[in-house]
Amino acid sequence: MEQKLQKETKQENSGKRMEEAISYFSNVHSSVSVKGNPALITHVCAVENFAEHHGIAPDEISVLLNLALSGNLADNLSARLLKCLIPVSEVDQNSIVQAVSLFCVGKCSTNTQIMFIRWLITVFDYIVCKEILSSFYNFFFCFLSYDIMCPYICHLLYLITKKDHVRPFRVRKLLELQNKKGLQPHLLGLLSIYKIFCPEMVSLTLPSRFKTYFKSSHLLWRMKLKAVAQKNAGDPGSDLRMVIGDKEFLQSHSRKRKWNRNPLPKVCSSIWAKGPITTSLVTSDQTFPVEKLQTFQQLLENIHHLELPAQMGSVIKNPLLLHYINCIKDDTPFLRLNYWLSFTLHEECAWYKGSKCSKEEIEAFLETVVNTQEFLQEGLTSTEGFLYKSLPYWNGCHRSHILDLISWIPIGSSSEMEELLYEPLAQIFISSSVYFKCSIIESLKVLLRNWLLWHSVCAEQVQSQSANIDSTMSGLVTSVKELVHFVGRLSTLGLQIHNSSLLLHCVLDFYELVSDMYVTFSLPLIVLPPPGVFYPALLSTDSVNLNQLCYIMYRYRTNLMRAKANEKQKKAHMNLYINSKTFQEFNKYLTAMVGCLWTSQAFHEDTHPQGIHLETHLLKSSGVTTYKKAFNIVYHPALIGYSTHFFQQVVSQDKLFRLQMIKGFLWNKYLDFLYSQGLSGLKLFIESSVNRLASNSQQQEPSDLLLSKTQA
Repeated sequence: MEQKLQKETKQENSGKRMEEAISYFSNVHSSVSVKGNPALITHVCAVENFAEHHGIAPDEISVLLNLALSGNLADNLSARLLKCLIPVSEVDQNSIVQAVSLFCVGKCSTNTQIMFIRWLITVFDYIVCKEILSSFYNFFFCFLSYDIMCPYICHLLYLITKKDHVRPFRVRKLLELQNKKGLQPHLLGLLSIYKIFCPEMVSLTLPSRFKTYFKSSHLLWRMKLKAVAQKNAGDPGSDLRMVIGDKEFLQSHSRKRKWNRNPLPKVCSSIWAKGPITTSLVTSDQTFPVEKLQTFQQLLENIHHLELPAQMGSVIKNPLLLHYINCIKDDTPFLRLNYWLSFTLHEECAWYKGSKCSKEEIEAFLETVVNTQEFLQEGLTSTEGFLYKSLPYWNGCHRSHILDLISWIPIGSSSEMEELLYEPLAQIFISSSVYFKCSIIESLKVLLRNWLLWHSVCAEQVQSQSANIDSTMSGLVTSVKELVHFVGRLSTLGLQIHNSSLLLHCVLDFYELVSDMYVTFSLPLIVLPPPGVFYPALLSTDSVNLNQLCYIMYRYRTNLMRAKANEKQKKAHMNLYINSKTFQEFNKYLTAMVGCLWTSQAFHEDTHPQGIHLETHLLKSSGVTTYKKAFNIVYHPALIGYSTHFFQQVVSQDKLFRLQMIKGFLWNKYLDFLYSQGLSGLKLFIESSVNRLASNSQQQEPSDLLLSKTQA
């Protein structure tokens, strides 16, 4: 009890001393000497002590700012006052206007001016009306000529720059400074935001090696801000939360970004204008506040009166604003979104630079990015760059989200993707578990599907705009072909490492999409699966995989026949990237399948150099008397369970169990039985690729049935 009373008494005394100090400083209108003035030092110490524990109220900040920038105090005392300006809630408009006016007058020293700019950068999120700072843009820009002040002015301008601020004379000024001083990170940072808003004005290619444009300016205040925020929020455990007015901002240890430190803040146009603003400063009567945008009807009615918030992180969780970005012809919002996202991904999710952020927060953020790309139905260049940069160092963390991001990578040149995507994925694939391998194959399947959908949607538009689209098509076909070949290499390797039906099923899912590229997606390309995929599927012990292979071969045949017919009738609007080797390869696969499943000549009819052809003397030496029928639809390891069940149904139990009896009439009934069990792929394959004799077909042995003469 006594301790509580002592604490309350101490707080009251501290408050009284703070009131006396503010009263004293309010009456300082001329230069004050330190020597022989112990009251001055006492009041400065009182302000420091009170600010450290409680923060400074808005009206008190105004008094202290005016005094520090007036030049009436020694430099060391002005610096001490600026260091203790810890806002308890917010920094109001009048304080900023008066302080910037004194800053521009230049009564204080350069060091004090720099300290003030650093303070502005630190408390940027506390400033009630950021449009006030925007109105002083010209004044701040003039200070770029001061070498010692230039890095901090660039940082402040970077924070408050809007599209209206980007002007040719400012770009020229920055380029002149760069030519004079060389590649300075702070100049490049400001040029980068100019290029985002007006790419046509900044033709300079910005180097990518600069990861941080500005030095940390908030180190003097960060710990004090955090301590005061904890105390005022009444939640000592939440050491990263600051309460400002009626909003909460999540603070991180990452460097200061252009937009709020919270990766995903709420949509609010008040980032630029909050509180009373005079019309002489801002003409916002023609803009519709984005926080009031609630329905699609409102979006349609006000689409020309919207201005995206400065915090682009608030856009990616708002479907209406994403619709807005997708609809308008201006590319600036997309450029801003990509710019913000590239730096946020680098700061928050870059495991390759040792960031130790909360796993749950990173996964939530990555999931939001994935959902944004799915909503927009296109990949963002920022996520593409992040993946290319981070995949070589990826250890498999956040697997599902990273693979989802991979599935939205835009189409690129085959050589670039080989180096930046395929090689890192191959290294991960080799050493990963079978389930990880399945996830990678599935992600690449979705990636291919997105490419094909993009092509199918844009194909007609491209055809109408260009009489000769072979040059446009060539790059796409090459990229798709390289992706399919890459998955073929991965699949062959994976199936050699793991004898897994699950992995084989995922691989066949991929090739089911590949088999229909020509007919379904109008892509003039057909790529067959490698032998390392085809033969494991043909000899699989899983009926699901065998049935899927049959369906895939049926679709390949349909696509090849369509391509051949269109080529003969000259209906193709573009050159076919299908050569005779593809037809020959398919015929070899087809012969092997029919030889296995139908004619019981698996080891004799297969002519593929990597197939299962074996000499007769080797087969006889195996001791298996029925080796010819070992892989037909009766004895195939994937179908023998069906044939056994069928035999038990149609043959009386007193007869000897002999699968050899399934022939002739029973053969056809057995086929119908297989079809009734859901093996639709097998049915389509047999009906399309096998010429079943029409005359007395009920009497034919399976080996008497012929391969279709109409081959692709």
